[in-house]
Amino acid sequence: METFLSSLSNELFKLRRRKKYLVFLILGCAICVISALRVLLVNYLTDGSVDPAAVLGGLMSSNLTFILLIFLPLMAVMAASDLFVAEQADHTIRFSLMRPVGKGKLFFSKALAVFVLCAFDLAVMYLVTTLAQVGLGGGTEGVLTSLGACLLDLIPLAVLILFFCLVNQVGRGSGLTVLLCVVCYIGLLVLGTYLPAVGGLVFTGYLRWHNLWIGITLPFFSLLPRIGLLAGYGLVFGCGGYWLFDRKEA
Repeated sequence: METFLSSLSNELFKLRRRKKYLVFLILGCAICVISALRVLLVNYLTDGSVDPAAVLGGLMSSNLTFILLIFLPLMAVMAASDLFVAEQADHTIRFSLMRPVGKGKLFFSKALAVFVLCAFDLAVMYLVTTLAQVGLGGGTEGVLTSLGACLLDLIPLAVLILFFCLVNQVGRGSGLTVLLCVVCYIGLLVLGTYLPAVGGLVFTGYLRWHNLWIGITLPFFSLLPRIGLLAGYGLVFGCGGYWLFDRKEA
């Protein structure tokens, strides 16, 4: 466990050194704040006759579609590419393999580092959005519900990250691998949206996992197949990604 945590700390340090993630986080927070500023526009157009709480209530919930389907997948794609295929392309991964850590621990520490980055971004955007909602007079309506939704949505996000890590073992160049991840992700989203018959079997359809637990009241036993489906996808992506990573030469 100590070597795994040391490897995780090393991978997180690599991500912290890349300023682009901070820039993208600032841009994401700015988009969330701009969406909150619509209350000022509404009040201006209606001469203050609209209650801010009615417009801004549950602001984070309204931003979750952008955060979960666009922003966090983009962060995961870039981070997975930087930690896997980019290091393999310039052979800097050899320095990680020289450390006393096995390939299994190295693979999953990289995947966990991507997850920690995305979870941190989600937490920061939740905090910024909540402060914007309260600061603009929207009150605290939906704040706890949004927090619960964010925590639940970390589960399918982890599966998506393992999928991107798997794809990174197939690609050769960093740019092509990022493109491949994006094309596969968009294709799965379209497949799940426009083919309802198979939509329930595509894991990207569960990125807004909170809808099953908060938005729709279903018996727990009805949710068990969906939980098993996500767990199965996670096992396949994790084991498949590690197997390909183990077979690759540094």
